[in-house]
Amino acid sequence: MATLTPKQKLFARCVGGGMSLSDSYREAYSAKRMKPASIRVEASRLMSDPNITLMAKSIQGQKERAVVASAVSDGDKVLTHLRQWIDGEVDATPSQLRSADMLGRSCGLFKDVIETVVQRSPEEIRAEIVDLYERYKDKPEESVH
Repeated sequence: MATLTPKQKLFARCVGGGMSLSDSYREAYSAKRMKPASIRVEASRLMSDPNITLMAKSIQGQKERAVVASAVSDGDKVLTHLRQWIDGEVDATPSQLRSADMLGRSCGLFKDVIETVVQRSPEEIRAEIVDLYERYKDKPEESVH
C-alpha cells in the first residue's frame, strides 16, 4: 500500500468511523470556503484512490468486528451471571436481574429466530401472479394493498 498523507489518513479514518464523505473531507481538509458541491466532488475523488478506500474499509471491518466481539462478550457475561443465580451460587437483586435482561436483549441473546422456507414451483408462482392480476386489474389503485 502506498503511503498516504496525514490528511488522507485522517479522511480514511473518518470515513471508516462512519462519517459521511463530505463530513470526513471537512474534518481532514480546510474546506471553509468551499461550496458543498465542490466538497462532494473532492471527497468522491479521494475515495476513488484505492489506498484510501482500502484503509477506510479496513477500519470499518475492525469496527464491525469490535461490535460483534462486544455483543458476544456481553452475552457471555449475562449467561455466566444467570447460571450463577440459577445455581444459587450468588443471590441476585431485582435490579441486577433487570440489568441482565436488558443487556441480554441488547445483544440479541433472547431472540428466537424461526426461519420458514416455502418452496413453490415457477408454475405455482405464475398462477398466483395471474390470479392477483385478474383479481385487482379493474380496482382503483388505493384499494390494492
